[in-house]
Amino acid sequence: MTLATQHGDVVPMPPQEVEQQLAELAGAMPQLLKDSRGVEFWIEFMERADAIRDRVSLDHFDWVTERIYEVLADYGITPPSRWILAAAACAS
Repeated sequence: MTLATQHGDVVPMPPQEVEQQLAELAGAMPQLLKDSRGVEFWIEFMERADAIRDRVSLDHFDWVTERIYEVLADYGITPPSRWILAAAACAS
């Protein structure tokens, strides 16, 4: 079950596709940072990242969230607090 299946039928991505999507997100960072500032960056980044998180199984959710945080950390960016709070809520 994925988070998205609570709202409809979405098949979780296989691990290889998750890795590919994460690599594409990481690869898009330089352009996102160049083209978008402030709020625009977060809107674009979170749409892309949420699209990945919404398609993983619940048992991979924390792992994918941490990997997304690592993408941000590679650029010296702290994850948005909304995600941290949401991740904590899902864990409990």
